[in-house]
Amino acid sequence: MRKEIIGAVECWASRPTWFSSHPSDTKELKAAILELKRIRPIPTTEEIHMAIMHHLQDMPDMLGSPPDTNKAAHEFAVKISGKL
Repeated sequence: MRKEIIGAVECWASRPTWFSSHPSDTKELKAAILELKRIRPIPTTEEIHMAIMHHLQDMPDMLGSPPDTNKAAHEFAVKISGKL
């Protein structure tokens, strides 16, 4: 796993509310996408998914957390990949 990808999503994926549509989470997601756009070669969906999961592995569940964080992380990775 490329460390630059892990670093690029950290501002968003390390937040306990990463899954929410709250404006502050949306702002951090946009910042993560901008960072990912700078990486060459362009990260794959799987690399993005793995980077998100890296940040989620030890994170406690919050109220409203997705029941299947792996699935939610994959859905976000697909969404992010489409913007790169």
